[in-house]
Amino acid sequence: MQTLGKTLSGLLVALVLMGAASSPKSDWSQVRLKRIDTLLEAAVETNLMIGGQGLIWQGDQIVYNNTFGKRDHRDDKMLGKDAIYRIYSMTKPITSVGIMILAERGKLRLNDPLALHLPEFANLRAFDPTAELKADQPLPTQALERLPTIEDLLAHKAGFTYGIFGKTPVDLAYLKAGTMMNKQLTLADFTQRLATVPLQYQPDTKWHYSVATDVLGRVIEVVSGQSLAEFLETEIFQPLGMRDTRFTIAKSSEDRVVTLYAPQGTPEQLDPDAFAKAMQGQGLVPAPDALNDPYQPDAIFQSGGGGLLSTTDDYLKFARMLLNEGELDGVRLLAPSTVRLMRTDFLGEQAANAYVNGGTPREGRGFGLGFGMIKDQGLAATPQGVGTYYWGGAAGTTFWIDPENDLIGIFMTQSIPHKTQLGQDFMKATYQAFLR
Repeated sequence: MQTLGKTLSGLLVALVLMGAASSPKSDWSQVRLKRIDTLLEAAVETNLMIGGQGLIWQGDQIVYNNTFGKRDHRDDKMLGKDAIYRIYSMTKPITSVGIMILAERGKLRLNDPLALHLPEFANLRAFDPTAELKADQPLPTQALERLPTIEDLLAHKAGFTYGIFGKTPVDLAYLKAGTMMNKQLTLADFTQRLATVPLQYQPDTKWHYSVATDVLGRVIEVVSGQSLAEFLETEIFQPLGMRDTRFTIAKSSEDRVVTLYAPQGTPEQLDPDAFAKAMQGQGLVPAPDALNDPYQPDAIFQSGGGGLLSTTDDYLKFARMLLNEGELDGVRLLAPSTVRLMRTDFLGEQAANAYVNGGTPREGRGFGLGFGMIKDQGLAATPQGVGTYYWGGAAGTTFWIDPENDLIGIFMTQSIPHKTQLGQDFMKATYQAFLR
């Protein structure tokens, strides 16, 4: 018995040592993680960013979480780990999860025509690029081959555009209709205006980054009977403990909101010409007041495509829920099969035609229901594992979820239009320190 006891004891020690040897911390080079510090310290010193934060989660724990620079350089306020950022298009995955929650409950189907929920789109037509454009006349149009569906909007295949990344006749019509983040529009007002403008493309013919997720925000309102803010709060933010994620700046936390910066020369209103001009500016200055208006307490417009404020900690909770296939700390938002569907490529060989900084689908990359995703490491030229899904925001924020390596990365900063590749640099610096 004594020999058996010693044997069992030895086995127990061996198992403990094996567990320690394979713990997440042993998969990381501390020396190489410090290279991230060097990268982001240099970005502050060279004025590529005023302040920023990088976080890595792997193997059920935080591996790296550091801040650099200042929240506001004018009064020397250093950036804290509880800083609140405008996450712009990192809002899209959250709204997409909201749609999938409703789909799981049988409130809508992915193949539902958009007009089933938003009748204002029942008579939608597409721009006819072969017809002659006539001054002061409506854009020439053609009948739709089929109506756009909820799936099309989730995957940016519905035919909508954005209005600020291109100068096509449809983009210019968006600007004329005032469809961009006008803080005094309700989502109902927004979709009514949008429905008067033809689609840029026939549905399901091209991937084209667009206001589609803002339209889905209105779908959530109609189907749920709640405002988009109320639905996201009750169905996602409260269950996950995302206390600082919202559409407008709260009085109680305004001292944690990071100042929004812009390249010198950035005009008050962003349009295609403004983006081009701003990208030529040198140095960062506080952004024009108009770019902060959508986040003020009196703002009405709730942009499901780009309107949320959040913290790195809050977004980590959201990302961990997805990495855990729909569940976080005993709270389940989605079934595992639903999360796997969302991170499945819905484009195949379909052509992509849009400007997205670093995120446009290309060979080796695809797009699912709310995320870009990696199909082939070599063709995508990335160290991220196959099946990684990701997205970013217009002010330089980015995140990715790598199921193959049980890894989440989040990078936050605040300058728009964003001119750097710091998010991509942070991602590559993450993997050079990962030794598994």
